[in-house]
Amino acid sequence: PQTGELVALKKVPLRRPEEGLPPQTLREIKALREIEAHPHVIRLRAAFAQGPAVVLALELLVGDLGGLLRAAPAPLPPARVRALLAMTLRGLGHVHGQR
Repeated sequence: PQTGELVALKKVPLRRPEEGLPPQTLREIKALREIEAHPHVIRLRAAFAQGPAVVLALELLVGDLGGLLRAAPAPLPPARVRALLAMTLRGLGHVHGQR
């Protein structure tokens, strides 16, 4: 269904479409669908086939950690490092808590 929401698209090409989805792609989709909402974990909005690929529609974020680090002054202030690490670990802890 169309909601008008902007999303990020991750296209996963299928090397051998006749063999179906690779196990790691199935695991990623299943895990993202089962994880409860959390402010530090990206949300899967939809997954669909497109030709010889699977497309994941993910929550759109303005940037990513890599881009943020590249744009930041070097070295980062210790307080900023602690804040970024805390957000990452909270998200990771939530994902692991969901098994």
